Amino acid sequence: MNRCVIQLDLRSTTGEEAVARAGALLSDEEQPDLRLLLLVDEARALKAHQRAYETLTSSGYTDELLCVAVGPIDGNPPRLEVPGSLAQGAGIIWVPDPCGIDWELAAAAPATRRKRSHGPETELLRLLDVLSQPEVFHGTLSRVRRSPDLIANPGLRLMGPSGDAGDLQPAMASAAARILAPGRGRAPKLPCGEEHGQSRPIRLRSGGPLAVAADEARTAVAEATAVAGELIDGASLFTGAPGAEAVAAGAGRHLKALRARLEDLLSAAHTTTGLTTRQQESIERAGVVLPGFEEFEPAVARHAISGYLTRGLRAGASLPVLIGGLDGWQERLTPAGSGARLPDLRRACPDELLTRLLRPLPMPEPQRWLPVIGLVTAALATFTPFGPAGGVLMAALWTLLVALTVTRGPGGRLGARAGALVANATAGAAGVVCGTVITIRAIPAPLPPAVWAPLLVAALTLALGAARASWRSRAGAWARDRGLDSAERAVGDLLAVATAAAGDWARAGARAATADAAARMGAALEQVSAVIRNHVSSAQVMPRPDPRIERCLADLVERAMAPRVRDLAAGSTAEHAECARVVTTELLAVWHAHASEHGVYAPPPFARERDGEAAALPEEELPELIAAAGADAHATMWQLCAAEDLPLLDLGSAPTAVVRFAPQRDRAALEALLPAGTVWTRSARRAGTLRLVPARPGIAYQSRADEAEQEAGR
Repeated sequence: MNRCVIQLDLRSTTGEEAVARAGALLSDEEQPDLRLLLLVDEARALKAHQRAYETLTSSGYTDELLCVAVGPIDGNPPRLEVPGSLAQGAGIIWVPDPCGIDWELAAAAPATRRKRSHGPETELLRLLDVLSQPEVFHGTLSRVRRSPDLIANPGLRLMGPSGDAGDLQPAMASAAARILAPGRGRAPKLPCGEEHGQSRPIRLRSGGPLAVAADEARTAVAEATAVAGELIDGASLFTGAPGAEAVAAGAGRHLKALRARLEDLLSAAHTTTGLTTRQQESIERAGVVLPGFEEFEPAVARHAISGYLTRGLRAGASLPVLIGGLDGWQERLTPAGSGARLPDLRRACPDELLTRLLRPLPMPEPQRWLPVIGLVTAALATFTPFGPAGGVLMAALWTLLVALTVTRGPGGRLGARAGALVANATAGAAGVVCGTVITIRAIPAPLPPAVWAPLLVAALTLALGAARASWRSRAGAWARDRGLDSAERAVGDLLAVATAAAGDWARAGARAATADAAARMGAALEQVSAVIRNHVSSAQVMPRPDPRIERCLADLVERAMAPRVRDLAAGSTAEHAECARVVTTELLAVWHAHASEHGVYAPPPFARERDGEAAALPEEELPELIAAAGADAHATMWQLCAAEDLPLLDLGSAPTAVVRFAPQRDRAALEALLPAGTVWTRSARRAGTLRLVPARPGIAYQSRADEAEQEAGR
């Protein structure tokens, strides 16, 4: 785990208050690592806060302690009284005047006053920001500890901005043009809302209306299917399959009744929010066991939307694209209601299927190839000793078999198939004539039994086999035409639609609440977008957007939306939109104020720290960064003291301690260009040189009275 620097400000406190503040820090469980402690105190109050320092140094939690003592010191000559607990290894950075002077490190060098428009507190924060980098903290403490009295006055040369605050508006306008561009980037995926959907089949109460209807439909369809199977069996040509028509119609009626019950149920329980008490009663009366209802989980919605915004913004998706993604998610989540599944019932059990089952449907007419069989069998029969009489008898038998395939089948009426019967009888007569002619001309003597007997058997076998094949084929066609195979699937498909509807009922409340949350977030993001658009509407756009400003603008959007996401479960869309407008306006004001003090490219307070980010160093920043981190330690820089404090500094000591620092991110590009010993920080925000001018010997001292008091107390 990376160590971090913890700050403790003891200014404007009494001795007891300082002890209490130190104790509060030590007992704060949210600050587990206090090894690097940066104290801020008034120079005149160090002695008064001695017990607080003892509390900290003896706690066992602090390892390295650096104290920034702010303000002038008293006495003639001026001297700084240092408590023993600070004099035993802690370093002291003395800052008599945070606004400071511009001064070259030389005894005779004149000082130049710096502008005080920012105020001493703002200037002090710049120093504290530098010292709060763990790498700079270590380097500073190690160098101050080598000073004779463990005290030094800081001078700073920081990498400055490349523009003033007035440049922020066009830079922001360029970044806004990209983040507000319609269609730029792609919205990340959001959960579809079916992750915990209904997976088990619908549960029907035994003996309930819907369970009875489903059982009756299954039974009727199974019976009709069984009868159709018997009909297709060739034996039914002779035994018959009575009632096939009625059984098929019964299956149609029960299937229609099941669909009607489900249609009534889905219509009665239709809801786009959550089931009412009356709707629940309707479902229970139908005999459906209600599934467990899903609860809206705000934490899950927050995680989904927060991750969506973070991924989208960091991937470069524009706000219109992200808003469109939220709108689409809301539409997908908004329950359509079970009534929207009524067309699914019609597709599962279409009217066309019911019509085929319910209407009378006769067996298909005899095939057109049957007369050929009649002709051949009659001709073969004439070759027997019975001659033409045998042929006539075979023709009559064949015609009877064809008539049997008509009368035994569903809806079989001879009058309806008279044409087929006449055709087969005529073909049989033609076969008798053909056989007789062949016998007279080609067979002068009667055939022996060994020949005509097999011919007769062949004729009979062919006639019976052809009749049976015709019957099976037409019976199968009749079963298919009635839709019995589809009827078996229809029962399961109808119940599958009911299962899906039950899932809708279970999820309706949670999905509606999540859809409402998505609508609130969409409205808030719309308002953030509108505020940014209005803010830059009159600004001139720079020719090339700056990626640093783009990243900060994305961070602003993320920060403005953070409180909305936290509170997404409550409030109206108007309330969320208004809160987002106020926060966005405030963040823009903070950004401008920060830019006026620290420059356009100084990341504002809400910007995300991008340690380790592989961002390329802008080429235009390279010379200034090298100048700041590689500055001559004796050159003119910002010294945090007043001109009258210079005599208290030891200008004769050599060499002056220096801490040079630059971003670790840019080490590869800068290491060969900066002096050896440069400290590489995890932060990408600061680069520069910190020079530490020691105080003259004797300026700081440990109170002997304190030592005597401590000895007496033992």
